[in-house]
Amino acid sequence: MALPTDQPPANPMFATSNSSRPTAAEKANPSAPVEPSQTSSPPPSFVPSRKSVSPSHQDGPRLSTGENGVAALDFQGSVDSNNDLPSLATIKKIENYHVLDRDGKSHTFRSLYTGKHVARRVLIIFVRHFFCGQCQEYLRTLSASITPDALLRLPLSTFIAVVGCGDPQLINMYAQATNCPFPIYADPTRKLYQELGMVRTLALGEKPAYITKNLVKSSLGSIITGIKQIPKGLANKAGDFKQIGGEFLFEPVDIQSPVNAVQWEDMERTLERATRENNEAAAAAAATERKRDSSDSRLEPDSDDKETGVGSNSKGTIKKEKKIFGGQGHRPSEASIDGKNEEDEGEEKRVTWCHRMKTTRDHVEIPELMEVLGLDGQGEPIKDSRRWTKALETRKGTGFSMAGRMNTMKAEAGA
Repeated sequence: MALPTDQPPANPMFATSNSSRPTAAEKANPSAPVEPSQTSSPPPSFVPSRKSVSPSHQDGPRLSTGENGVAALDFQGSVDSNNDLPSLATIKKIENYHVLDRDGKSHTFRSLYTGKHVARRVLIIFVRHFFCGQCQEYLRTLSASITPDALLRLPLSTFIAVVGCGDPQLINMYAQATNCPFPIYADPTRKLYQELGMVRTLALGEKPAYITKNLVKSSLGSIITGIKQIPKGLANKAGDFKQIGGEFLFEPVDIQSPVNAVQWEDMERTLERATRENNEAAAAAAATERKRDSSDSRLEPDSDDKETGVGSNSKGTIKKEKKIFGGQGHRPSEASIDGKNEEDEGEEKRVTWCHRMKTTRDHVEIPELMEVLGLDGQGEPIKDSRRWTKALETRKGTGFSMAGRMNTMKAEAGA
């Protein structure tokens, strides 16, 4: 029996080509010579090009082909994408596209990265569907190394927002499954993905350092997550299984541009209020889940994946529950949190650094992300020294963030 994965099992590329079957004439006269077909020679294997590819002209992922000319399975190879920075014209085009928060409220994309009380630097992480165990593990690893408090206390306030392509009703589940302390939104139309040049594939690629679970365990977790959403009617609303994401860092066009000054004490009080409200909602949702799960203990996930937000580490000790801010946690004012006051234009921002995934588990590694954001450290090392060394040495993204200038500011402030 084939092992389950978190990829959709049915795909036309698994079908056998009819061209290899004998025709009626060939059956009648098997000794007759067969004329060579125009497709008898195998196409050359695909090698990713370094040449930039315009998102508007992409016709889907191009995958390697075997020696017999049959296309490889969807989960092999990689996508021919690029890391060109989105132009200001592109950002202007999509700034008024809408995303949905966990309550189904609509917000402009621009309000995620600029406006009153929004951090001056915002990293927006686009993930895959909400059942993807690999993206969930990425956010768990990220959240263990990068905290909201550390980001907001940088010389230039910094924050993170997450966007998925599924139904916003799954955001609460996703936040609990990942222990993600950052606001999560949904773009079910995938228009932002398309305009920002992110493409579709089921290619797995190499196993990154941020993934510690094996593929079977991760896939089973995805299946269990989907089954648990059947009573809510959300099992088929996690998002496009082929859609992959990326990371985009928005920073001020002019670092000296005037901004609305916000006292840290006021920001902290509002974040604490958002955290308290979110935890109350999460507790209610978890209680409902426990009642539903009690009827079938066989579907109980691993302790690290329980929707209580609390798991056990390898030593059996209990992890401290993390604060999870509300849907607009990085917008510390009552008006901003409930979606009002978004007419505030804020300072002009541009994407100064970005990375687009080429496979389903190709997010930027944590050491590179911390370097781009200007944080000290490299994250928690893993046991696999080969993968960890690669994570430390490889840089996937393109661009220049303000991290270097912030280090200078930090040194000057300490002098």
